[in-house]
Amino acid sequence: MTLLDIRMAWAEATDRFKPKPPSPYLADPVGWCQNRLGEHLWSKQREIAESVRDHRRTAVKSCHNAGKSWIASRIAAWWLDTHPPGEAIVVSTAPTYKQVHAILWEEIRAAAKKAAGRGDPLPGRVLQSDEWKLDDGTLIGFGRKPADTDEHGFQGIHRRYVLVILDEACGIPAQLWTAVEAITTNADCRILAIGNPDDPSTEFNEVCKPGSGWKIIGISGLETPNMTAERIAAQPGLPELFERLGLGPSTEFVPEQLRPLMLDPEWVADKMRRWGVQSPRFTSKVLGEFPEIGEDVLIPPAWILAAQERESEPGPWAILGVDVARYGSDRTILLLRRGPVARIVGDHAMQATTDTTSKVILAKDEHQVDEIRVDGVGVGGGVVDQLLQLGHDVIDMQAGSGAVDSEHFLNARAEWYWALRERFEAGDIDIDPDDDELAAQLGAIKYKYTARQQIQIESKPDMKKRGLPSPDKADALMLTAAATPLPEQIVEDEDQADFRISTY
Repeated sequence: MTLLDIRMAWAEATDRFKPKPPSPYLADPVGWCQNRLGEHLWSKQREIAESVRDHRRTAVKSCHNAGKSWIASRIAAWWLDTHPPGEAIVVSTAPTYKQVHAILWEEIRAAAKKAAGRGDPLPGRVLQSDEWKLDDGTLIGFGRKPADTDEHGFQGIHRRYVLVILDEACGIPAQLWTAVEAITTNADCRILAIGNPDDPSTEFNEVCKPGSGWKIIGISGLETPNMTAERIAAQPGLPELFERLGLGPSTEFVPEQLRPLMLDPEWVADKMRRWGVQSPRFTSKVLGEFPEIGEDVLIPPAWILAAQERESEPGPWAILGVDVARYGSDRTILLLRRGPVARIVGDHAMQATTDTTSKVILAKDEHQVDEIRVDGVGVGGGVVDQLLQLGHDVIDMQAGSGAVDSEHFLNARAEWYWALRERFEAGDIDIDPDDDELAAQLGAIKYKYTARQQIQIESKPDMKKRGLPSPDKADALMLTAAATPLPEQIVEDEDQADFRISTY
């Protein structure tokens, strides 16, 4: 081997140990998305990406369907692609494993697939197990759902560049925020908390307050790209809402193929009608702000969210609650509850009472209903009479009648709704996670105390004065939660009965 060969070999060996030059996109997450993946970021997504670059802690309170989990996934991929291999790690968590696996990490896998399809793959492999590993097996990213009370759930993570993503942050308990803070103590670490601002009693609300030390970004649905002048004008009520709030239409440019993926004005107009602009649900899901929840709210948001996330086993006894409407904006609702599991099985508008009776009989046969409870006030009385004439057992629920516990409740409606509240508080109710209308109605109901210290539930006329629709679905659920006698064959032990024994 000549001296020249030795020098060349030595230079080659030396080059292997030289640190790689930093990525040109280390300080440009927006450019990374555009050039590495060929993707467009709208202004709020750009603001979030640049905030993670510049600030140690970023909190994003966002409306529904603004692309928040999507941008979080791109920030995760940018973080691992631009930092030195093995020196960076991404950790994510969410209130449930399903949210970890099927939302954020599914988007991360999509980003990796897109980069590979463009001929410039991201480092290592993103696995279906919600892990990201380099080719030598080094773990550089993972999603996890620790126990809610486990402050040590993320212990053992020691890297210079740690990025923690708290997805659906409103549902993450305070103990896990403490655990996250424990692994992001150096200057090169970052935390991104992002989610709908559903519940003001959470740690997410605390970090979204001025003076918290976090960079706070808010996304209102009324400023998202689809809220153009033309699209707003086409939806009844939207122009007036924008004018009242002092807002103008969006001039945000996004590629046309992205518009169907974002919040739609028709959806917002529908929620104005179904939820009411004063409802906590509208404030959170559309305006992207934490609602003001006073002590007079019957069922707190955290209890409703927990009921939506609960996966309970149905009980043996099937109760059908029927809230009857005839014509107008109110709707007739049939709700089936088996033990803790409650689901809408009928939702009808502009329906004669004879049609409602037929629907109840069909539901009774289809779902093998054991007990039918009908709101017999007003037009509901006709349904009760028709069912009885046709030979069907039915309980006539008279909400304005006296309460069994008249010392504490103004009337039966107050007593029934309080029984429903107790089910939510005890974790003994499982409602449809996709039924935001039911959740909105439940969260909007208020109560107060009379001069005699009896509990009184806000009336439907008073709710309508606040711009809220009739709580048809909530009322149907309330009918099934009211205390009624159980058949003797169901109650083997009085102490183990599912309901308090009373006479309605």
